[in-house]
Amino acid sequence: MKTEYHNVCEQNDEAGRQGIKAMDTPEVLSRIRSAFELFDSQSALLRSSFENLKQDLAKANEQLNVKNKALSGKVEELQQMSSRLHCILESLADGVLVVNTQLHVERCNPAAENLLNLPRSFVEGRPYADITNGLGNVEKLTVAIEQGRTVLDEQRSSVDARGRRTIVLASVAPIRSATGTILGAVEVLRDVTPLRALEERVQHQKRMAALGEMAASVAHEIRNPLGTIEGFARLLKHDLDLAGQPEHSRLSSKIIEGAQNLNYVITNLLTYARPMQLQYETFEVSTLFNSVSDVLADGAAVHGVNLQLNMPEPLFRLNGDIRQLRQVLINLGRNAIDACPKGGHVSLDGTLQKKDVLFTVSDDGSGIAPEDLSSIFDPFFTRKEGGTGLGLSLSHKIVGAHGGEILVNSKLDAGTIVKVVLPQLGEGS
Repeated sequence: MKTEYHNVCEQNDEAGRQGIKAMDTPEVLSRIRSAFELFDSQSALLRSSFENLKQDLAKANEQLNVKNKALSGKVEELQQMSSRLHCILESLADGVLVVNTQLHVERCNPAAENLLNLPRSFVEGRPYADITNGLGNVEKLTVAIEQGRTVLDEQRSSVDARGRRTIVLASVAPIRSATGTILGAVEVLRDVTPLRALEERVQHQKRMAALGEMAASVAHEIRNPLGTIEGFARLLKHDLDLAGQPEHSRLSSKIIEGAQNLNYVITNLLTYARPMQLQYETFEVSTLFNSVSDVLADGAAVHGVNLQLNMPEPLFRLNGDIRQLRQVLINLGRNAIDACPKGGHVSLDGTLQKKDVLFTVSDDGSGIAPEDLSSIFDPFFTRKEGGTGLGLSLSHKIVGAHGGEILVNSKLDAGTIVKVVLPQLGEGS
C-alpha cells in the first residue's frame, strides 16, 4: 500500500522528468515537509511499538523464569520423593517384586534377592515364572492384573537344593495409574520361616510337656508297688541265702536289679516332668571333670574304648548346679562310649570362649541318622537297645535351665560331636 510520502516522491520524480526543479516549487517543498513529518510520526509509532514489544517480551521472560523455577522445584521435589521411596524399598525387610502386565519383573529389592537366592541383575527383566523358585504364584498375579483383585497373606513354601525350607506370606495387589488403568502388580513376600519354626517348637514342647505329665502320673502309680516288689525280693533273697539256695538267690537278685533299673527310669522321668530347680554355686571346672572321669573311665574300660579327658585350667570357673551338670556330662559320655565299637575313641574337652563355657564330647562311633537328629531330645526316643530315651531329654532340659544350649553334629558311621554351651556366670553369680 502506497503512503502519501511515496506519492510525493513519485510526483517529484515526475516533475524532475518534466524539467521542473523541486526546490523552486513551494508546493513541492510543503509536500516534502509533510512527508518527513509523516515519516517521523511513523518512526515514533514504530519505536513505541518496539518498546511495548520489548516490555511484553521482558514480562514473558520473567513469567517464564518464574514458571521454570517452580517447575525445577517440582522436579527436585519429585526426585527427592523418588529417592526416598527407593531408599524405603531397599530398606524393607520384606521382599518386593514389581511386575508389568506381561508378567515380567521390573523391580526387585534386596530382601527379595535373599529370599529367591538370585541376584537382582538376573531377576529384573525376566518372566516372573522363571525366578520365583517355588515361592511364586502366577495365577494369583494374573488375577491381580486382569481382575484388579488383591490377595493377602497367602502362605507359600519351597525347599532348596540343600534341603532348607523357606516359608513366606505373600500379598499381591494391582498397580493402578491416576486414571485407574492397571499398569502391573506388586508382590510382597514376608519370610515367616523362623516364626513357623518357633510355633512348631512351642507346639512340640506342649506335646512333650503333656506326655511328661502323663508319664509322671503313671510313674507315681508304679513307684509304690515297685518299692514293695523290691522290698519283698530283698527279703526273699535273704531267706534263700540263709537256706543255702544260691541259684534261687541269684534269681531274686535279678528281680532286685530290674526293680532298681525301673526305679532309675522313673526317677529320671519324674525329674524331667517337674520344673527344674537348680542349686547354683561357683566351682572349678576341673572339679566337675574329676567327678565325671572315674565314672566314664570305668564304662570305657568295660567297652574297650579309649577315653581322653582334656582337663581345663584350675582357674577356669563356672557358676551352676554342679550335680546336674555332672549328670549331663555323664549322660553324653556314656552315649558316646556306647556308640563306639571296641577300640573306638571318645574325648571330653572343656574350654572358655569369651563369656561362655564350652564342653565338647566327641566320638568316632556309629553316628546318628539325619532323620533322627530332630528327635534325639524327645523323651522316650532312642535307637539304643535297652535305652530309655530319657538321658538326652533330661540333659537338654538341664542345660536349657542354665541358659545354655546343646549342639549336635553327626554323620552316620563317622561319629558324633556334641557341644554344650553354658554362660560362665549363671543366675546365682
